[in-house]
Amino acid sequence: MLLSDLTVIVPTKDEAANIGPFLDSIDPAVGLVVVDASDDDTREIIRARRPSAVVIEDRGSIPIARQIGLEAATTEWVLFTDADMSFGADYWTGWQALDLGPRVGAVQGAKLSADDDYQLYYKLFSFGIRAMSWLTVPAGSGSNMLFRRTALLKAGGFDPALTANEDIYALWSVRKAGWRVTFAGVLKVYERDHRRLDQGRFKKTLHGWIRPLMLFTGLGGDRVRKSSWGYWKDEE
Repeated sequence: MLLSDLTVIVPTKDEAANIGPFLDSIDPAVGLVVVDASDDDTREIIRARRPSAVVIEDRGSIPIARQIGLEAATTEWVLFTDADMSFGADYWTGWQALDLGPRVGAVQGAKLSADDDYQLYYKLFSFGIRAMSWLTVPAGSGSNMLFRRTALLKAGGFDPALTANEDIYALWSVRKAGWRVTFAGVLKVYERDHRRLDQGRFKKTLHGWIRPLMLFTGLGGDRVRKSSWGYWKDEE
């Protein structure tokens, strides 16, 4: 795989404290699209440190931001992540070593801790993604998921009505559309912000596995779609 065939897409909101390490971990040959809703210096930092980045100002939800980035990108592959991540030192060489056939529509990567906090949790989380992949069930993270751009567009892209879990829902939509979804453990990102886990590991796990299942089966209807189950602190 070629680095020039890949664009990183990241939604941001007041990430001035995180964006530097994030930018430093991206190979210069990889494109970058930022969809930003910040009131701090996030955009200015990006433009100063990564002049080639496409920066789009939008104050919509994360699913809307991801969709805007998807439509703005022009490369064959797009990589969705978050600004509080850092890419592993071998991420980009790992991408180049992959041999993805024409029927692969998405690739799920691993997510680990950047420090001593929650290391076991993240290792088990990534193992769960790998195990589900063996069963041909997509179960990735929005912090590290790659799509063949045409596959995601044909599958409908991101659902703007969702308040959370739009990442797994998009993976499932691509799989349902007939594309293969694989796991590549060599593609590792490292989490530097553990706010969601600080709220409770059980709550985070329940949110990440049960809610997507309800979304995809229709169980709970619009009540599931309209509520993030408290995932966002500013939820009304």
